[in-house]
Amino acid sequence: MRVAMLGWEFPPYNSGGLGVHCYELTRKLANLGVEIDFFMPDTGQCESCSYPNLRIIQVCKTELQPYYHYLKPQKPGARQKIKFNRVTDAAYVYNRMLEDAVSRLHGSRKYDIIHVHDWLTVQGGIGLKHRLGLPLVQTYHSTEYDRTSNPFEYIVGIEKAGLYHSDRVITVSNRTKHRLVAMGCPEYKIRVIYNGVDWEKFAKSPMLSHARQPERQGKQPYFQRKRKIVLFLGRITEQKGPVNFLLAAKRVVEKYPDVLFLIAGTGDLLPTMINLSISLGLSSNVMFLGRISEEDSRRIYAIADLYVMPSMSEPFGITALEAMSSATPIMISKTSGVSEVVRTAIKVDFWDIDAMAGKMISLLKFDTLRKAMSAHGNSEARRLTWDKTAQSTLLVYHELLGFGGQ
Repeated sequence: MRVAMLGWEFPPYNSGGLGVHCYELTRKLANLGVEIDFFMPDTGQCESCSYPNLRIIQVCKTELQPYYHYLKPQKPGARQKIKFNRVTDAAYVYNRMLEDAVSRLHGSRKYDIIHVHDWLTVQGGIGLKHRLGLPLVQTYHSTEYDRTSNPFEYIVGIEKAGLYHSDRVITVSNRTKHRLVAMGCPEYKIRVIYNGVDWEKFAKSPMLSHARQPERQGKQPYFQRKRKIVLFLGRITEQKGPVNFLLAAKRVVEKYPDVLFLIAGTGDLLPTMINLSISLGLSSNVMFLGRISEEDSRRIYAIADLYVMPSMSEPFGITALEAMSSATPIMISKTSGVSEVVRTAIKVDFWDIDAMAGKMISLLKFDTLRKAMSAHGNSEARRLTWDKTAQSTLLVYHELLGFGGQ
């Protein structure tokens, strides 16, 4: 079986969970004998992939990013005119280039399936489905409604077209499945396949445990390890709930002044968050780390006493599994896909600041509770593997090709 998979990021050129998903899924599918050509934008560097059954094919240069902040009409009730800006225009050009690249290779490679991810590649997938007569699979990692409180109808239209033309739709949680059904997708098309985690990569090794006071070339440590540490790691955007995180932090600090809150990531709300932390009097309790590398993220998970993911809307939330793999207790919002598959987690309503703060205090205060969550969560994360994700995806391929799921 040979699959043309269309994406726009692949490690080390990635900025979020979608890149992680594509990286892990393609390798695990390749282990199962599936030949995959993964198409992505040209990085400007000659990248080769020596992994068996997997080829990385760079198509063209583009400014596409999965969570780029694009301009949208702001007037409520106003008729929205399609106005190509840098991102929508780049997406259109990239998808046409994808169609040409895949079509050329199909002459010799003979693909069996086209598999696309989210809205930025679905137009190319639809074109190839009809141009080559191949079945189309689309994975929805999120929707426009999950990414913003002010959905851009042009993007929503592309997502709905993908739902209409796809032969099978894969999504990462039942929460997102319900969203897709509400957008008009027939339920029979949808398959829920949860994300996984590379447990060994994030497990607390002796090296990481020893790095409780990370230093950079002899400089001062980030912080004193005597303090309890609460971590937020993700995009600093409205949907991720960073403001509620800070408001809860304020209430925690009122009772435990030494707690340190680390905020890792970037996004359009970062300036607001910095100003809010100052106005709340949290300057000595909050540290903004900005964008961090994968290596640094493992170190940060390892030193945290608690990881908090207070998202208003979270289709899944791979970072929660990464924290669990690091034996770090987690607190997650009930409006997250990962809450459907993990038991060892404190689950809260994202809007309930009092409950969030109270549960933070309880976990930081009681060492026995924290240690129990650490051990059980770590054990649970070991069972949530990318191998399961790949095996379930392969069953979808078999279903479309008439293999009977065998």
